[in-house]
Amino acid sequence: MKTFLLAAFMLAAHLLFAQKTTLRGTVADSNAAPLPAATVALLHPKDSVMAAFAMTDDAGKFALRRVAPGAYLLQITYLGFRAHWQSVAVETGKTEQDLGQITMNSDAAVLSSVEILDEHSPMRIRMDTVEYNAAAFKVRPNDVVEDLLRKLPGVEVQRDGTVKAHGETVQNVLVDGKEFFGKDTRIATKNLPADAVDKVQIFDKKSEMAEFTGIEDGQDEKTINLKLKPGKKHGHFGKMDAGAGTDGRFAGKMNLNRFSPRTRLSAIGMANNTNEQGFSFDEYLEFMGGIGAFMSGGGRVEISGDDVGGLPLGDDGSVQGIQESGAVGLNLNHDFSKNAELTSSYFFNRFQNDLDLARRRDNFLDDGIFTNQDDEASDTRNLSHRLNFALKTKLDSARQRLTLRGDATWSDGFLENSSTARTFGSDQFLENQNRRDFLTDSRNYQIRSSLVWKYKFRQPGRAIIASASGRLADRARSGQIFSENQFFRLSTGADTLRQRQFFDEKGLDYGLNLAWTEPLGRRQFLKFDLAQQNLGNDAAKDFYDIARDGSETRNSLLSNDFRRDFTYQRAGVSYVLNRPKSNLTTILNFQNSRLDGRIGTAEQPISVKFARLLPALFFEKELKQGRRLSLDYTTAVREPRLDQLQPVPDNSDPLNIRVGNPKLRPEYQHDLRARYFLYDMFSFTSLFANLSGSFVEDKITEAASVDSLFRRTVSPVNTEREWRLRGNVDFSTPIRPLKIGTKTRLSASHTQSILFVNDVKNDVGRRRLAVDFAVENRKKSKVDLLAGVRLAHNLTDWSVSEEQNRRFNESGIYSELAITPDDNWLFDSKFDYSIYPAAAFGERREVALWQAGVTRYFLKDKRGRLRLSAANLLDQNLGIRRTSEFNFVQQEQFNALRRYFLLSFGYSLQGFAKQDGAIEIKMGN
Repeated sequence: MKTFLLAAFMLAAHLLFAQKTTLRGTVADSNAAPLPAATVALLHPKDSVMAAFAMTDDAGKFALRRVAPGAYLLQITYLGFRAHWQSVAVETGKTEQDLGQITMNSDAAVLSSVEILDEHSPMRIRMDTVEYNAAAFKVRPNDVVEDLLRKLPGVEVQRDGTVKAHGETVQNVLVDGKEFFGKDTRIATKNLPADAVDKVQIFDKKSEMAEFTGIEDGQDEKTINLKLKPGKKHGHFGKMDAGAGTDGRFAGKMNLNRFSPRTRLSAIGMANNTNEQGFSFDEYLEFMGGIGAFMSGGGRVEISGDDVGGLPLGDDGSVQGIQESGAVGLNLNHDFSKNAELTSSYFFNRFQNDLDLARRRDNFLDDGIFTNQDDEASDTRNLSHRLNFALKTKLDSARQRLTLRGDATWSDGFLENSSTARTFGSDQFLENQNRRDFLTDSRNYQIRSSLVWKYKFRQPGRAIIASASGRLADRARSGQIFSENQFFRLSTGADTLRQRQFFDEKGLDYGLNLAWTEPLGRRQFLKFDLAQQNLGNDAAKDFYDIARDGSETRNSLLSNDFRRDFTYQRAGVSYVLNRPKSNLTTILNFQNSRLDGRIGTAEQPISVKFARLLPALFFEKELKQGRRLSLDYTTAVREPRLDQLQPVPDNSDPLNIRVGNPKLRPEYQHDLRARYFLYDMFSFTSLFANLSGSFVEDKITEAASVDSLFRRTVSPVNTEREWRLRGNVDFSTPIRPLKIGTKTRLSASHTQSILFVNDVKNDVGRRRLAVDFAVENRKKSKVDLLAGVRLAHNLTDWSVSEEQNRRFNESGIYSELAITPDDNWLFDSKFDYSIYPAAAFGERREVALWQAGVTRYFLKDKRGRLRLSAANLLDQNLGIRRTSEFNFVQQEQFNALRRYFLLSFGYSLQGFAKQDGAIEIKMGN
């Protein structure tokens, strides 16, 4: 062994310190004039892998450094000239080798005996845009865009389908620069076929005002633009899949697309009972009438302050119960002329969830621990419709533009919930028990619109922009509750609650904005802004107590009307400096705000006035090709939600009562973010680094109190501050001798906040350190293999309630394998093994999830496919979610999908225009 290690060390030293050569030369045209900025690449002749790269200077000279001895191909390219190729032999023992002057002209010889193999450059960076070449990432014939995104360095697809790019949540997905079903990112990523995509562009999309003026305003949205392949832009394509399986499982999905130079029409549909949703969790809350209504309806939503929160065990911790979904959507984009275009979409969704849940929660107080044990069964159903459109026009030779936007949503939700709950003291004595039946029905609608007028003057950089916006909304919910509570510690007693409950919240918002930009010369600008915004809400609660004889009496203690108005006026000035490789924007806004509230007929209204300076700064610089640095600083005022202000108790769960606080003050938040991008297109090495921090004054948090009967009351309060620091680094690079690629993700977060338990103030610190490392093979023609390991360390520290401190690790391994022995077969497998330690919640859990499938392609041109897939092959989807939040730790056990097999048939249709305009029909993938 010692001899082997010594030999390996000597070999490594030889490879590391072996003499390298610098190749020099000059590139000129046929008149001997130097050609600056010509691209010079040295390639290995066997596979065209890059060995060295350089660009010529102003004198046409170049230097290729640290070249190992051997035979190479020299490639030189320059715009307007034919590519130059020549063989180069680098001799052993030389430190420098002069190639002399190389002349480029139209008669340059091409080496006919050498086959140049293409290795696709996976991505490139152009100022603020990172562009991935889809051809460099192997996808399977039936993959959707989501599968492609999972393979991109710096991109992460979350369990619920949301996408993070370079550490930030993606808010828009465009198709060839056009909106696709509004801003629902999941619809595009889960329905469009991956093999239709040519390029994936990720950038910070500017607001319409910033795009028009070129002046940053801080309203950027992380956006993905899917550029389709040229052959997919004129014609039609689509896929349909339908399958049935064991245990009554079924799944079907289709997408049809008809594109022409002026019109793009897409239709999508899906139906399944395999827990695949067609919408996000935020939409689900909207259907149920908002977070407050959802929590009142019997569900308990724990909102995590950072990444430490929930530890889901199973295929998806956010998917509880057995869910059945159905959705249909239509997207239409049409260019009426070069000066007018329409984007529009309609989406219908149906959702049903049957959930059986057992919950145990250990609550921490200063003098001990008490435990809640709940069992509940619920049936949830929702229907929703969503329509949106945008009409953009250019007037007066594009100097004047007008944009009209609008969207409307309507939803109908139903929830039936039955539960039993028991509370045990620290000595395990039964303190109380509760039985409850809750039935609620909700109907919600919202209409929004905006009109933006923009005008450019003849003086470059001078422009005026005016906009108006409005929103009208109504959320109505009615419910019936029966609850029986028994208490045992002090004396055996009971109380019964029978009520009808009505909630109605109406909202009317409107605002005006005016901006003027003025050029100062030498790429400098000033921008002046004025804004007026009015946000108004009217909420009514009517609770009726039901007597045994069926008579009803209005409960005046729980019923009330509440009015909230938040208005502000804002004036600001911005200074902008634009340079070819850098941009700087500084902003100073002054905002005068007022928060007014009125409770019923109370004589004393609530009124809070405050004024804030809101500075901001945006800077980005291209350090060199493939390297970019950006720095953002923003401030904002965030007003309390209506349900946080309304002071009337919500007793839908009599043992967990929520009460609003009309004395809440708005939050004042500072955010600082630094980002660094590096990509070397010749070594295929990428690095994305993000560091962000936030500091919030008057942070709104929750204070909990527990009485002698162990009834919990939660109310929002302001605390002095909260701060948060997050960072992540994504690094990927190939190891060419091993023919593998590596991906590494490091992330860390630290949140320091204030929480109250029975009026006891605690400074709570949450920290998380995580690493994810994966390797994959680079040659994927037959086998595509990825394997990785993830580790995370979590810490939670309480300043007073030290018994709540938590320190635990998480770990897991995962792999993905796809084998395509020929064009007719595909074998694929995914495996995930997670370990949750006993230190986290008192019991160690190990979960192994394995899914696999085999696909057979047949029919003419492989247009058909038959697939047999298996989910949860080891039957270890435990249906468990563990949460560490606020002043408790909690475990939920729920019904979940177990092992099942699914047999499905798929069919592909593609037809594209020929050069003469005729349509050529092709069936296949």
